[in-house]
Amino acid sequence: MDKLVEKLVSAVQNSPGGIAMLETLESLKLCDGFTLKTTLSRLSKSGKLIRLKRGVYSANPIRDAFAAAQRTYNGYIGFSSALYVHGLITELPFTVTVVTVNKSASKAFGMYEFRSVALKEKAIGFEDINGLTVSTKAKTLFDCIYLEKYSVERNKLINAYKASQLNKEELKEFESYVNCFIKTKRRSIFDKIKKTIISKGGIS
Repeated sequence: MDKLVEKLVSAVQNSPGGIAMLETLESLKLCDGFTLKTTLSRLSKSGKLIRLKRGVYSANPIRDAFAAAQRTYNGYIGFSSALYVHGLITELPFTVTVVTVNKSASKAFGMYEFRSVALKEKAIGFEDINGLTVSTKAKTLFDCIYLEKYSVERNKLINAYKASQLNKEELKEFESYVNCFIKTKRRSIFDKIKKTIISKGGIS
């Protein structure tokens, strides 16, 4: 049993990002299915592994919080977490936010909190960055204005986007989200922030 424990812990630790699916561990054929699930349960309870959700396990401590959060909640990395991934802010967020279609929830793992925010039909506009699915810069800006409580302070958000200097295509993308999802009463907020970013940040 000790050898099985060692092999399972090692298999998870050596997986990409320190995260392994149950199916991957089953494919190693280290033991029968019942023994595997029982051992994984014990390893999770003892803290040798972290069970992110059913069938998904992480090394402890978590090696890549963004990858682990995305495996916990299927969706894209968004809001302040996306700002960090894009290099728009430097403070590492200990609450990692994942945008989903219809699931809002949160889980705590050690120093991290993983949070999902349901945006329903607005859960669009993402790209791949180093293996992570992350909202584009334009969609991140839209999301952060739309639900400011999951963003950073507005002045910090504006300054970040002034420094990044969105290009014409990114501004066009941002405007498409505003036109599609925002009613007239709230549109002035989006327009004002966009003008502030453009006026001093310039367009590349």
